[in-house]
Amino acid sequence: MEVNPRFLQGNVDHESLNGFNTPYWADAVLADGPIRVDPVSDAFWSYDGGVWREDRKVVSRRLPVKMGRTFRNGNIAHVSAYLYARLLRDGKTIRPDEPETRFVSVPSGLFDVSAGEIVPHDPDVLTTYQLQVDPEFDSPTTEFNDFVNSVVHHDDRARVLDILAYLLLPGNPEQRAVMLCGAGRNGKGVLLSVVESIIGTQNAAHVSLQEMSRQFAAAEIYGKPVNIVGDIDGDHIAHTGKFKQMTGDDTVRMDVKHATAFAAKVWAVPVFSANQIPTSADTSHGYLRRWEVVEFPNTFDGSDTGLRDRLRAELPAIAGRLLRRAHEHPYRISTSESGTRAHDMFARRSDPVRTWLDETELTGFAERKDAYADYRDWIEDGNGKTALTKGNFYTRVTAVMGDPKTVKGTRGWQFGN
Repeated sequence: MEVNPRFLQGNVDHESLNGFNTPYWADAVLADGPIRVDPVSDAFWSYDGGVWREDRKVVSRRLPVKMGRTFRNGNIAHVSAYLYARLLRDGKTIRPDEPETRFVSVPSGLFDVSAGEIVPHDPDVLTTYQLQVDPEFDSPTTEFNDFVNSVVHHDDRARVLDILAYLLLPGNPEQRAVMLCGAGRNGKGVLLSVVESIIGTQNAAHVSLQEMSRQFAAAEIYGKPVNIVGDIDGDHIAHTGKFKQMTGDDTVRMDVKHATAFAAKVWAVPVFSANQIPTSADTSHGYLRRWEVVEFPNTFDGSDTGLRDRLRAELPAIAGRLLRRAHEHPYRISTSESGTRAHDMFARRSDPVRTWLDETELTGFAERKDAYADYRDWIEDGNGKTALTKGNFYTRVTAVMGDPKTVKGTRGWQFGN
């Protein structure tokens, strides 16, 4: 068989009429670094620098360089299809929805959570994110200590450190979400910047609580360790189903732009900050139990313009301290009186009807319509953004106060003494 001269470099498949040797070029692509396939999303993942990352265009990026002037666009599809089938056959797969919980990748190696030490990188350890700083386990965290002490309640410091350590670990086995709350300049944003600087902006999703139900939200969170959004607004949350799925180890539909939809789990821990806690249509135990709420009670004038730089200088030591804490108590978040109070406040603010019941000046028997009018006035006075409909309001009040009574032919509730 006469072969085109451009294929006379040991890469000819004599069974191919056009002389293109697909297995050869697949091997050439693999020579630039390990590749695995996600059998759930059908995406390629590539390994580089001690971490696996989704890399749907790995073949189209590597193959033209390998082939040089002989490259044709049609070659990408042939090599991609062959490589996908071969990797699947050989068990070279990766499941980003099933995180490797023993190791955390750092630039210098893998932090073994169970042993508390760093071991060499290994492509067979399927880590999907890498911390951006190498941990220093014996360096002081003086600035960080002072900062934490100044922004949270005294008895809440240990719990805050537990939460931060939890965020560095893969997975969300305790089904947690974090809300940092408090009005004004109080350190919430600074703490979030510390977390994101250690974990890496590219490793964090940024989907707000209100946006979790939109079409592509789940895919943006897939395979990420955290979902960080600062200063979310206080708009009413009408739907919490996707939030509970994403924090509840449930399978979620993933819509991906320019790709086929699939279903998988996400395990990114949601971390939000808010000046005003958003109200929610869902005030069930299943929704409220997920939240770790941290109150930032103090306000600052912003005059310490060097704080972020001083904390940035301590990032390796902060990472080392938190990883050591994670080793000593993996996935454990302690409790505190301040934390319990903050959670109670969160539950009340999430359900404005309960807050209204605590604050209303109604006394004696009040008809349902009069109670609703008083509630609407309370909302309009700045205690919420959107009033519930009458039907939903009556249902919420009934859940707290019991079924309405009928007095002289009208239905209502007994308020006050």
